[in-house]
Amino acid sequence: MNPFELRRTERELREALQGTALAWVLDDVDAAIAAGVPEEKILRRRPQRRGDETRGETPAAAALRYEAVDRNLLGASEYEASRKRGTLVIATRAMTDQERVQLLLDAVRRVLVELPEIERAILKTLWAQPDGDDGRRSVAEGVVFEPAEGARSSRSRTEIMADRVPVERRERVSHLVAEVSREVQG
Repeated sequence: MNPFELRRTERELREALQGTALAWVLDDVDAAIAAGVPEEKILRRRPQRRGDETRGETPAAAALRYEAVDRNLLGASEYEASRKRGTLVIATRAMTDQERVQLLLDAVRRVLVELPEIERAILKTLWAQPDGDDGRRSVAEGVVFEPAEGARSSRSRTEIMADRVPVERRERVSHLVAEVSREVQG
């Protein structure tokens, strides 16, 4: 997919989720996009030229004496040498259009395919009667997924999915998401 198609796909996915019970997924996706993609970089000192004055320089000028080099741009021997002379740091970069669309697709797959499967497996375990059970145990009818304490999203994340998303529909959504993911990966 070209950048225009990727942005259109992202917009359409967002519009499909907006205003539904799954709109909270957008909050989590947006938080991940804002956090960026972590990358390892080597922070190393730039070579100094004769006459470069270091006394009394501003912090900004001192910072210019260093560079962050993407470790993937260095060969193995150059990386090892730079790592010894420099410092390994974790920096973040903005997500690409392709990464944003893939993140949305992964979120949709987790919520519409994996969560109902998890709920169904939990209910199956809870419904199984252990040895010695005399029938006085109450039967669970559903599983509620709640946000972690302190979560920033104000939208409700409580969803009971197993009864509302039949197996056939989950499989269809899973196949659709897989097809779109292959298209996005190009």
